[in-house]
Amino acid sequence: MRISPALLAALAVAAMPAGARAAQRPVYVVPGASPAVLERFPDRAALGLLVPDAGPTTSEARARRSLARGKVVNSLSGERASGPRLLGFVVVRGILGRVERGTILGIPQGAQQANDRRYPLMELGRRGVVTSTSTRVPGLVSIADLAHPERLSLRREDDPVGYLRDLERRIRDNGRSRVVAAVAVAVVVALLAFVAPVAGVLAFAAVAAMNLLLGVAGVSEPWMVVTLLLLAALVALPLALLLRGPVAIGLALASVIAGYLVAMGVDATWVALSPLGPSQNGRFYGVSNLLETMLLVPALAAAALLFRRFGWAAFAGVAALALVTVAGSRFGADGGGAIVLAAGYGVLGAMYAGGGRRALVVAAGAAAAAVAVVALDAVFGPTTHVGEAVRGGPGEVLGDVGDRLVLSWRRATDNAFVGLVVAGSIAALVFLVVRGPRRALPLAFAAAIAVSLLVNDSPREVALGGLVGYLALLRFDDRQAEPGVYTWRNPLKELSRNEAQGLRS
Repeated sequence: MRISPALLAALAVAAMPAGARAAQRPVYVVPGASPAVLERFPDRAALGLLVPDAGPTTSEARARRSLARGKVVNSLSGERASGPRLLGFVVVRGILGRVERGTILGIPQGAQQANDRRYPLMELGRRGVVTSTSTRVPGLVSIADLAHPERLSLRREDDPVGYLRDLERRIRDNGRSRVVAAVAVAVVVALLAFVAPVAGVLAFAAVAAMNLLLGVAGVSEPWMVVTLLLLAALVALPLALLLRGPVAIGLALASVIAGYLVAMGVDATWVALSPLGPSQNGRFYGVSNLLETMLLVPALAAAALLFRRFGWAAFAGVAALALVTVAGSRFGADGGGAIVLAAGYGVLGAMYAGGGRRALVVAAGAAAAAVAVVALDAVFGPTTHVGEAVRGGPGEVLGDVGDRLVLSWRRATDNAFVGLVVAGSIAALVFLVVRGPRRALPLAFAAAIAVSLLVNDSPREVALGGLVGYLALLRFDDRQAEPGVYTWRNPLKELSRNEAQGLRS
């Protein structure tokens, strides 16, 4: 049976809210459509790839509801998008070859399934690649954006189909290599931490730098990504021999943070499409929780090492660099990362200050700096989910943190294997912290990881990365520490030791 495009257009317009009918183009939804459909429209439509949901799973019903409401809700929450209907559309079981005006898009077909596919998007009568301010990746569009046309624009591409084919390949390849690469790197770095402690810490920076280079170069083949990231970790061994002294090591670590800041300022897709970057199923740009955990090691270690030579000015400078890189809305856009860094720098600074009022001032300063970065960015920076929460007031911020707690718990208990990895990593980390020496740098990192497990929704990456990072910093601290600077001395223990010596005399 042939369906009349004119009839479908009329039905689509009739389904819209009254206030939007005059300006809205008809929207046709094709469940199960493949991105291969884009090749049929290279000269008569603006093209894009549509992400149908947020979170690990999706379904046809969820996608249709998100499209109509202009909103996505993480599937782990167990809820669907709510609110008024903003967009009308017609569901069609087939491709509309004769339609000349409107928007055609694909969505998932059927019941619950993995949210690991992109679907075609065609805006008929226009040319180019559809881009969205909510994804910052040209050609990639969230399903919620269709109800908010102010988010969408066009970018000229000589070969839009070829560009989108390459984009789809990179996202798919990164999804295949991300976990394998992260686990392989974790094993190598853990071994380096025992064999060559300085190399163990430098490996975090080297792997992060290689990840950025792969993103810039557009390399995503899984075998090549895993190989190059492992080689980067091993390069830390000769690098540790070349870099002599805390200043050289600290500057090298800080330079990687600065590299990410510059890269995200120049082209957001370099990090967004890097192998260890966002998964593109809900978070599209900035620093992923995996990258945040990896960058936490050089961020804290650089501040510690440069503090030894240059004092509090260097400490504050490195902390500011890390906060802007990770939390700035034009850069990492990770509000949870700001809280994590504030916890790490607060503990590190307080232990360096030696306790008392000075330690409280330092800790309060770290917290105030993080709040200032997020608040100022929410006012003056581009719109992000963090900025919207901050502008909504303390209640919305607390609600957002509460949602993260729920998502983190559900992701950790999503299946038995993930639960075992998370529980085992946390148990091992707690054991090492309780039984290990009380030194500033590893304890600050452990405090940051504890906060990250609460405010971020990637417990597997945070717990496993936190365990390896703590091992690396603990071993590194053994070799690099100076007792008067790095070792936390408990005043009560010092007093009891002095009293004991007086009694013996």
